[in-house]
Amino acid sequence: MQVFYGDHSAGYDHYAGYDTASSNNWLFRYVATTVPVQACRIAPDKNPAAEVQLWSGTRWLALIAVFCNGGAGSVDFYADKSATTYAQGAFRLSPRVGDRLRLAIFRNVAGHRDFFTVTDLRTGQSQTVRVTTSDAVAYHHAFLGSFINSNADVMPMPATRELLWTFQNTRVVTYSGVGGTLFGPWATGVETDQTSAGVTVMYPGTPSSSGASFSTYLHAAP
Repeated sequence: MQVFYGDHSAGYDHYAGYDTASSNNWLFRYVATTVPVQACRIAPDKNPAAEVQLWSGTRWLALIAVFCNGGAGSVDFYADKSATTYAQGAFRLSPRVGDRLRLAIFRNVAGHRDFFTVTDLRTGQSQTVRVTTSDAVAYHHAFLGSFINSNADVMPMPATRELLWTFQNTRVVTYSGVGGTLFGPWATGVETDQTSAGVTVMYPGTPSSSGASFSTYLHAAP
C-alpha cells in the first residue's frame, strides 16, 4: 500500500481511509459498502463523518456521507454535475444509532448519470437519487473512510483512541467490469490524517484479509 498524509481533494478537508488505484490509471463506476450508524464521540457538528466516494483529482467528486447519531438529514449526497455546477441534498431516510446502511454509488457511463442509493437494512427503506452530469465526468478512484472539515474540530484529542466508523462488505467495479474490494489488480492507498506538526489525528485500521472491511479511529492524544 501507498501511504498519504493530508487530503486527496481541493480545499482543507481531512480524510482517513483507503483509496483504490492510488497510482494506477483505472476508471471506477461503482462503489458500495455497509456502514453501521455510530453514536457521536464528540459534538455532533464536529464529529468526523463516514464517506464513500467516486472521485478523480480535484475536479470530479460523487459522495454519500453519513453523520453520527442518525436522524433526519443524517445521510447526504454530493455530485459534481459540471466544472462549475453541483447537486447536493439529504436523503429522506431517518436511521437510528445501530442501523446498518448500505451505501452505493453507480455511474451510468453511457447515460452520463450518477445513482446514489442508501438502504436501511433494519427497516428495508431505500432511496435512490439520480444526477445527470457532464459527459466529461470520469472517476479514477473509489474512497472509503472518515472525513472532517478541520482538525481543530476534534481538539483536544481524546485520552484513548475512539472508534469512528466501520465499513463492511465493500465492493468496487471498474468501467470494464472488473470487480473487487479495496484490494484488486489496482494499487491501494491508505490516507492518514495528520497535523502540520506530524501528529496523527485520524487513521484507518488494518483491512480484513479480503479488503472488504475496516474501521477508522480518532487517535489518542500523544
